[in-house]
Amino acid sequence: MRKTFVTAAILLAVSGCNKAAAPAQDASEKSASAAVTYQIDKVSLPGEGRGDYVLVDDAARRLFVTHTNVVHILDLDTLKEVATVKGLKKAHGVALAAGKGFASDGDGNSIVVFDPKSGATTKTIPAGQNPDSILFDEPSGMIFVFNGTSKDISILDPNKEEIVKTIPVGDKPEFSRSDGKGKVFFNMEEEHAIGVIDTKAGTLAGKYVLDDCEGPAALGIDAGNNRLFSSCGNGKMKVVDAANGKIVADIPVGEDPDGIVYDPAKKRIIVAARDGGWTIVDQESADKYSVNQVLKIDPYAKTVAADPQTGRIFSSTADLVWPKPTPGKKLLPDAAPGSFRVMVISEK
Repeated sequence: MRKTFVTAAILLAVSGCNKAAAPAQDASEKSASAAVTYQIDKVSLPGEGRGDYVLVDDAARRLFVTHTNVVHILDLDTLKEVATVKGLKKAHGVALAAGKGFASDGDGNSIVVFDPKSGATTKTIPAGQNPDSILFDEPSGMIFVFNGTSKDISILDPNKEEIVKTIPVGDKPEFSRSDGKGKVFFNMEEEHAIGVIDTKAGTLAGKYVLDDCEGPAALGIDAGNNRLFSSCGNGKMKVVDAANGKIVADIPVGEDPDGIVYDPAKKRIIVAARDGGWTIVDQESADKYSVNQVLKIDPYAKTVAADPQTGRIFSSTADLVWPKPTPGKKLLPDAAPGSFRVMVISEK
């Protein structure tokens, strides 16, 4: 597939690309306490519309980028597209298990099974209504699918390729994380809480209420310190003890954040908001945090994934086209034709 590499740093990393490159965007504006500078590179991908989740497969060196009705599969090192998953109506997230890929199709109310090497689809599995976040939980060996409209969670056996159980939760589930120890956590938008799933029992084990947190969406995890990072639509991030739900810190972040990733090597949390600002948070201890800086970035680069080998952070966005304002209605932007791109953030 044809792509445009916008910065010199990316151009040099990809062999065989003869496109001219513009200078990299310098993202070094810092707060008084900041000591980190970043470079932002951009990789154009074909197709129309905006994207949703991105997923890093560190072992296979692949990057999965959902985009309207496809999933782009990129070589994680060269950022060349190597395959494309088609046959979806609205791609949201990707999980990997049993040597297969599983993409949540929101408008298709299904999970599309695909070959992560070739992108070829092999099966479509009916799920709940509007499946969104999706993850593989290693202790249980199951994939958990979070259905926004039907307000439930589908448990999918990746070997049998079928839904084996549905957990009603009575609220719209948002982003999810596994602790790798038998629990999966997910944000509950209307109840302003974090739901806790016992993955081996396949049950909703509890809820952690998040005081003064409007519409929690993004969720990050520090499994080593047993801490959860939950974003709030009113510009806050709650740091929560995953063992008991106690809020141990409250950090100011951008408005309407939709993506969080934790870097255990650098002890840093990246909080991606829709407004064109990422809040970079330093972890001083399990319960102490400080804002390093607000990184200026293209608006609606709102979900994030990290490569643990290189430390690079990935997101996606496009040039936004906004509809006419409608009183009382939350507006979502469309994308200008041919403007979809992957954002690549590297520490200098």
